[in-house]
Amino acid sequence: MYEEREQTRGRSKKKKRRKRSPIKTFFKIVISMVMSFLLVAGAAVFAYTKLVPSSNRNDVVSDNGSSNNNGFISSILGKGIKLNIAVFGVDKDETRTDVIFVVHFDSKAKELKLVSVPRDTRVDVAPEVKEIYKKNNRYYQSPTKINAIHAYGGDDGPECAVLQLEELLGIKIDHYVKVNIDGFGEIVDAIGGVDFYVPQDMKWDMRDTGDININLKQGQQILDGDKAIQLVRFRRYAEGDVARVQVQQDFLKAAAKQILSSDNIMSNMSDYVKTFFKYVKTDINLVDAIKYAGYIDDINMENAEFETIPGQGQYVGNVSYYIYNTSETQELVDRMFYGKGSDSSDENSIPSTGKNIEILNGGSVTGLAGKFKDKLEADGFTIDSVGNYAGQKKSYTRIIVTDENMGNDLKKYFSDARIEVDSDIADEGIDIRIILGSSESGKNL
Repeated sequence: MYEEREQTRGRSKKKKRRKRSPIKTFFKIVISMVMSFLLVAGAAVFAYTKLVPSSNRNDVVSDNGSSNNNGFISSILGKGIKLNIAVFGVDKDETRTDVIFVVHFDSKAKELKLVSVPRDTRVDVAPEVKEIYKKNNRYYQSPTKINAIHAYGGDDGPECAVLQLEELLGIKIDHYVKVNIDGFGEIVDAIGGVDFYVPQDMKWDMRDTGDININLKQGQQILDGDKAIQLVRFRRYAEGDVARVQVQQDFLKAAAKQILSSDNIMSNMSDYVKTFFKYVKTDINLVDAIKYAGYIDDINMENAEFETIPGQGQYVGNVSYYIYNTSETQELVDRMFYGKGSDSSDENSIPSTGKNIEILNGGSVTGLAGKFKDKLEADGFTIDSVGNYAGQKKSYTRIIVTDENMGNDLKKYFSDARIEVDSDIADEGIDIRIILGSSESGKNL
């Protein structure tokens, strides 16, 4: 799992040991979020059955499948989780990410949300991704389409793709799941196909290049694995890539509802496990899988929200891109990941005055943290300390807070600032940590 840890003024913070939660019927976990995660679930349970002797399993799960409150499970239950998981659908040679989305799950709010990023989205390569490319002597172009980020990264492709998504959306991503397109088809076959309405006739013969022949008729039908691949690969919509993403989302939701059947999962477990090892790569390990399993029942696909980052198709030179709208994308992120409506009032906002604030310079302008310190103190804020940031750099400024309702009154001071929640900074006596972005010039001072 890629997880950026903050390092301030040469000191590193030890990661807190997270509580684990029960194994239960882990099959449904991420699948309820996204079809691809079914394979992760199957692998976790498969590994568990190999690692734990059958005579000991009654300490974890009772005969009726429920958690044993007096056993192992009750001692490791967590209080709740918030997860952001990147899902990449890759082509047969596993270079370009033709399907990209981020799943957000909040166990306390019982929210499941999915944000799609069109494959042709035009992005500037993130600073930390450039560092990986340069370290490994990898060729790259910038700006580029976001689906090329993984390809440029080689063996570090998943990490590069995750970092680029974090840069684009201004969020932290906890895990990734990468699914080969052939594996996608086998999953669909394993559940007996998916009942789905194909929105239009789809014809596209790509066999002259060694690819597939797409030939689907409009209408309600059962799509097997081969036809499901045709559906998600089809791109010739009048509305462009946005329509393609919408069809993928609709199919995903239909498949997830079908997969959520316990009978379906149990009857096809061997197929899921076999497909996982063959086609799926992820950084979700067994410990993480067990930790998440207690929240399966909180997932309701009927209430799931599916969105695509706002933007439009446009040619730049002779290349077709999806140009995303920065401000509207930020509003979507605030709503989908932080529960903040664009029309909401500030009545729940917590003032930053009186809070202990640390400012770290993550850019290249010498003395910029000190200048912001002077400005913020003049406006009544309490600056506990300033320094240089030694961790992974971002182009935008990060306002890291202990409560999601904090930091809003600080955003106006920066050219591009995004709020992140990390309650661990309170252990260092800090309420708010500001990490200046590499593109921050201080023009708003």
